[in-house]
Amino acid sequence: MSRSSSGFAFHPRSRFDAFLEGQLSASADQRMRAHLAECPQCAREVEQRSSALFVTQKLDKISRGEPVNYPAPATHTVMESDGVAGWKVLAGAGVVGLVLVGLVVSLWILGGEDRSYESAHSSSPALIPQEVEVVQADPQDLIRPTPSDDSTKIPNDFGASRAQLSYSSAPLGINGTPVRLTSVSDLRAAGWTIPQFQALGMAFESAVVDEEDGQVYVMSVFNSSSTNAEDQTVVRECRVEHEDGSVTACNQLDFTKSEATEVSLPVAENVWLYTYPDGSWTAYMATSKSQYRVDSTSDADYAGGIMSTLYVEEKSRLSSGSQDYSEDVSHRFERGLERLMGR
Repeated sequence: MSRSSSGFAFHPRSRFDAFLEGQLSASADQRMRAHLAECPQCAREVEQRSSALFVTQKLDKISRGEPVNYPAPATHTVMESDGVAGWKVLAGAGVVGLVLVGLVVSLWILGGEDRSYESAHSSSPALIPQEVEVVQADPQDLIRPTPSDDSTKIPNDFGASRAQLSYSSAPLGINGTPVRLTSVSDLRAAGWTIPQFQALGMAFESAVVDEEDGQVYVMSVFNSSSTNAEDQTVVRECRVEHEDGSVTACNQLDFTKSEATEVSLPVAENVWLYTYPDGSWTAYMATSKSQYRVDSTSDADYAGGIMSTLYVEEKSRLSSGSQDYSEDVSHRFERGLERLMGR
C-alpha cells in the first residue's frame, strides 16, 4: 500500500481527538497537519470535532462553576476554507429568516377576516340580531369541491315536506352571507347552537346566515376531522320567527318513504342518517328548538359522535346561555395556508 506525502496510508480518524487536545508527539503532529492540508474530508471532520470539543469543554467548566473564557478568534485554521465566505452564509440566513417572517405574517393576515363589514339587517331580529355583522363574500368559496358534481349543490328540503337525498355525495353548498367571527356569540345568544367539534378534530371555519320563505337558517362550516384533513362538514340549523315574536323549529321532515335510516343514540332522538355511494353522509335531527341537517364528507362512523355532540351542545346552550367563540391560533394559520394555496 502506498503512502501519501503526509506519511499516512489511511485516514487517521482515531488520532483526531489526540491531535485537537495536543497529545501527539511533535513528529506525529507535523504528519497530521500535512495530511489535513491534503485531505479535505479529514479536514472537515477535524473542524467539526474541534467545534464539538470546544462546546463540551465550556459546558464542563460551567457545570463545575468555573469561569469560562472565550478566546479571540484564532489567526490560523487547520486548513484554508474553500467553501462559501461566512458573511455570505449570514446574509443567506438573514434572507431566509425574512422570508419566513413574511410567510408567517402573510398566513396570519390571510387567515383573518375580510374587512368589509355591515349589519345583517334581518327581517327576523329575534333570530338574527341587528348587532350581527356580516362579511361581503361568497359562501360557496368556503366549500372544497370533491370529484362529485353534487358536492357544491345546495339542499333546500327545509322548505319541503320530504328529505332531499337524491345526490351522489353529500351536498355542501351554501346560500346566504358569512358572519363575522366576533358575531358568532351574538347568534348563540339568539338561541343558535353553532357547535364546536374540537374534540372530533374539526376546525370551525365560518357561520353563514340566510332567510327564505319565512324560515331562517344558520349554517356552520367545519374543516378536517381527526382522521382526514380534507374532510368538510356543514351543519344547517333552521328556525322560524312568527308574527307574535315567538320562535319555533322549522317543520319536521317526513322520512317514512326515504332511504334514510333512523339512528338510536344514547343522548339524542329523532336522528336519521343516509350514506351516499362515495361514503359521505347526511343526517337529520329534530328538536323542539331547531331542525338540523348535517352534510359531511367524513366517514359515516363519525355521524353518531357529531349528532350526539350537536344535541348536547344545544342543551348546554339552553341551560348556560351563549359562549364567546375563541378561535385557536393554529386554525387561523391553517385557514391562511388554505387561502394562500387557493383552496
